[in-house]
Amino acid sequence: MFKKIYLKHFQYRMFLALMIVIMFTLCIFSGCIKNEDSKSNDKVVVNISYKDMNFSLDLAEKWMISNLKEEGYFNYIYDPEEDEYSDKNNMIRQLMASRLIAEMCQTNSSLNELHVKNLDYIFKNWYREDNETYGFIYFNEESNLGAISMFLRTLIYSPFFESYSENATKLVDTILYLQNDTDGSFEPSYIEPIYDYDKNYLLNFYSGEAILGLIEMYVKTNDTIYLDASIQSQNFYREIYVEQIKDNYHPAYVPWHTITLNLLYKITGNETYANDILVLNDKLLEIQETENISSIGRFYNDKYPEYGPPHSSSDGIYTEGLAYAYEIAKLINDSAHIEKFKTGIILGIYNLINLQYNNSDEKINGAIRYNYDDYRIRLDNTQHTVDTFRKINYVFDEGWEYIYDSISGKLFDYSKDEDEIPRDSIWYALGIGTIISIILLFIIYLVVRKKSDT
Repeated sequence: MFKKIYLKHFQYRMFLALMIVIMFTLCIFSGCIKNEDSKSNDKVVVNISYKDMNFSLDLAEKWMISNLKEEGYFNYIYDPEEDEYSDKNNMIRQLMASRLIAEMCQTNSSLNELHVKNLDYIFKNWYREDNETYGFIYFNEESNLGAISMFLRTLIYSPFFESYSENATKLVDTILYLQNDTDGSFEPSYIEPIYDYDKNYLLNFYSGEAILGLIEMYVKTNDTIYLDASIQSQNFYREIYVEQIKDNYHPAYVPWHTITLNLLYKITGNETYANDILVLNDKLLEIQETENISSIGRFYNDKYPEYGPPHSSSDGIYTEGLAYAYEIAKLINDSAHIEKFKTGIILGIYNLINLQYNNSDEKINGAIRYNYDDYRIRLDNTQHTVDTFRKINYVFDEGWEYIYDSISGKLFDYSKDEDEIPRDSIWYALGIGTIISIILLFIIYLVVRKKSDT
């Protein structure tokens, strides 16, 4: 009798002890999940698809079109909190938007009227010629290489290029005038600004933009003088930006030179250009956020304040550059870089979509704001996003869907490897642990009960 009573009490004690263990386990895991200071709180599983991106792209393209003013130029900055447009302006950013509209006209002729209106405004207000030889963009008493290059690109992409070919020739002649015949380096200004400026900093942007204009003019006209000039300049700047990357690195030059290196590799087959792209974009990815749930995918690292604050314009062009890098990685069959760049691109898409307005206000619907803390809209934020998504559509297959797990740092193709997609490690472990504990508890209960019955 005593044995049976003891075993019966032992049975309850075992049951109670195991319940305590289970509850203790739940509390530990719950604490891990809720602890905002723990690294596990930054656990992110990003799910993004072809459908998601193209829905975002459609909104952004519509905003770009609606943002062209009746006068023929684009609204530059809008503050939705103040419902106020800024009177500031920037020629390079205006002309990047103009180039995008020109490209969109190639597949959507309904935009031709807007495109021509935009060109008419540019020619009347910003385009100038010097002795009928050199064409340039003049604004705020200066003319810079970047704006000249962007207007050249706008005319190249125009469905009415033949009507503007003479102007394009004068613009490209200005670029050649600003190129050093000896080494291929550029001067950043045709008419220098009245304020002090850092020549090398400006050329982080302008050099790639100018080389791109030369390459595209070669593709358009088949005149090798432009190809030869682009190769000379590319070889000069790759020495500074790639070979001497430790001394001269700035992320601003990476996407523009990735694009030009991409095009020159496909034209010349020079493997050096392909390798340069890998080096530049490996370096760029060092500043992409891959863990923090609040800003995953953006290109910002507070260890490098000299690169500037987080900004969707940078996020857009950096992601676009990665798409060109990914294209080259596929061409040279570099599987490691294919996956690395693809992961960076997916996170970049996710970040840009999260920065997009999606509501009924036509002033902002489809636009990309500055960052997560600044709700203002600047023209190039959305323009760079559209350019990026259009390029990704070109280099990615249709119908893709990817999942990124921040703890493993891996990207999974949901459309092909659904069974391999990782569960959230904390909840998955908790669920499995609880199930195992219940099974063990039930086995022990049966054993103890059997003994008590005997």
